[in-house]
Amino acid sequence: MSIEPIGFVVLLLGALSMLNGARFAVTALCLSTLLGAAAALQLPALGGSSIQPSHLLVLFLVMTVLLRPVQMQATLASIAYPGPGFWFACYILFSVVSSFFLPRIFAGATLVYSSARDPSGMMSTVAAPLAPGSSNISQSVYLLGDLACFAVVAGLARLGYGRFIARQLIVASIACFAFALIDLATFQIGQAQLLDIIRNANYTMHTAETIHGFKRIVGPFPEASAYGAVALAYFAFTLMLWLERVQSRMAGLATLLIGPTIVLCTSTTAYVAGVFLVCMFVLFCLKRLIGGSATTPHVTFLAITLFFIPCAITALSLVPDAWNSIAGLLTTTVSDKLQSQSGEERTAWNTLALIAFVDTATFGAGLGTVRASSFIAALLSNVGLTGTALFAVFVYSLMRAAGRHKSGDRQTHAIGTAAVMASIAQIGSAAISGSGTDLGLLFSTSAGLAAGCLAEAYVPRHRAPSSPANRRPIEASASPLRAPMFSTP
Repeated sequence: MSIEPIGFVVLLLGALSMLNGARFAVTALCLSTLLGAAAALQLPALGGSSIQPSHLLVLFLVMTVLLRPVQMQATLASIAYPGPGFWFACYILFSVVSSFFLPRIFAGATLVYSSARDPSGMMSTVAAPLAPGSSNISQSVYLLGDLACFAVVAGLARLGYGRFIARQLIVASIACFAFALIDLATFQIGQAQLLDIIRNANYTMHTAETIHGFKRIVGPFPEASAYGAVALAYFAFTLMLWLERVQSRMAGLATLLIGPTIVLCTSTTAYVAGVFLVCMFVLFCLKRLIGGSATTPHVTFLAITLFFIPCAITALSLVPDAWNSIAGLLTTTVSDKLQSQSGEERTAWNTLALIAFVDTATFGAGLGTVRASSFIAALLSNVGLTGTALFAVFVYSLMRAAGRHKSGDRQTHAIGTAAVMASIAQIGSAAISGSGTDLGLLFSTSAGLAAGCLAEAYVPRHRAPSSPANRRPIEASASPLRAPMFSTP
């Protein structure tokens, strides 16, 4: 194991998180989820795996919560039956168990494209017989980190941190836009190496590609599709907050900034998933309008999507040069994608993944065994029908919680709904181009925030009586081992 320069910064932030508490830890985690091409640690013994800063910070987030009893109680309560956290925990624990048994039970039963990387960070381009590999271990660790992140964020949201976490996600969305600008600027001046400090992971980097004169925006990620998927999730979150008038100025600014980067990132994943997401928002606003509860933001969004955007497209078609450039871009990234070499490779991955699903009698080959190019194909081929069903129940319970009328704080419920939309955006993006079953820590953060905000507020089991004058926020105590009596947003 070797520690990268950015790893020392992460370790320092982790130590400060344990001293300063959950607010500092959550802030660091939200910002670190943007560093998708960075490695804090390198693990050559596990096939050249890279540990991202966000995954390392999750460890410190958990230790921070362990030092504070009430937060730990809320964390454990967030995965109790019958809430969404229970089904998410079942899905992940089943996946981890499958990573040990299924690759050995079905060894040699079919051909697969392995998810394991060689020491240079490259994945095999040749199908090989199904067999256990280092990716079974690494993917299990990642998923357990996802569960820990989900549980902690959900527990903190139930303790009243929901608005604070939402604010940090808005800040992270603005930072995502800033990284896009830096990526474009360094490319234009020929100094792309300035970002090498956050592009040091053992992945294949596609940071200097162009399509029809458009620079493919990757920001702090290894490729445009990864940036597009994350940007789309932030767009969904901030747009819903703006529509529901929760932290509307900041959320509206973030939406206005992050939206154009999705259009300019030239990612097929972002384009297809973005159309699906916009349709969901249109239906949501129409429902509000028909029900008589629409506000100015709802009407404004409908006017932009149903009137101004079609008018802008019509006007753009009158400018031949601009229209030809955009039409060529869309043709290359959408309609011709399946005929490209990348499209053919991804089709082959999905084909073998689905064959593996059948050849393993629908049990799956085990977490981390099969590489695909769709989250759905990856679920079926790795964790089989059982794992897929558990994940489907989790998503259903999350959406059902958002649909229920909650008697309480309207803003907290709106934050939960926005987090559900962000989670759906990430599932939609992964369904188009996800290579594995790990949706990442941003998904765990948004899903945990949704589960926590849409559940009842957590009340500590053992509360000593106190007068209103003596009530303090969760982290008012200088000692991390002193449990707080009450929480404030």
